[in-house]
Amino acid sequence: MCNFIIIIVRLMKSLLKVSLISVACLMVFNVQAQRILLVEKPGTFKNFKYFVGDEIILKTMPFNDKIAGSIHFITDSSIVVDFDQEIMLNEIESVLKPRWGFGLLSGFTRYAGAGYLVLDIVNNAINHEVMVDKNTLIISGSLVAFSYAIVPLHTRKLTIGDRWRIKVLNLSMDEEVTSPFLR
Repeated sequence: MCNFIIIIVRLMKSLLKVSLISVACLMVFNVQAQRILLVEKPGTFKNFKYFVGDEIILKTMPFNDKIAGSIHFITDSSIVVDFDQEIMLNEIESVLKPRWGFGLLSGFTRYAGAGYLVLDIVNNAINHEVMVDKNTLIISGSLVAFSYAIVPLHTRKLTIGDRWRIKVLNLSMDEEVTSPFLR
């Protein structure tokens, strides 16, 4: 009986070693090196990294086109957005970075102004008073106007040039592919 237990313990130890080695091998084979699109401010620690699959909003130089979509491929000199637009890095005029706080504030004040107006009208109708009070119109109108006034602050414009630069960090070890359409 004692020999049987010793054999089972040794078998379990060897099974544990084999399973750990196989998991480690699978993890090594699944690691993928990649390219990262980096928008950085020289001389500071401010930078924004974009990976394949990230959403990006760009303005390009020749026609001042606004291109928004998901990054599907990054090469050393270009990026592919939404599988159909290859954009050269030297054509990018600016990157627009969304600011979620201003968008949240804008939406909240818009709904708060409209909700306050509706609640006051319903309350006055129930109490058989004047339907719309002058102060209610001023307050709800100013909340809605404020929400539309901060719309230009929803995105931060990172103009490529002296203050911001764009480059690709190549962390892949594969052979160089100049364009994804040549594969």
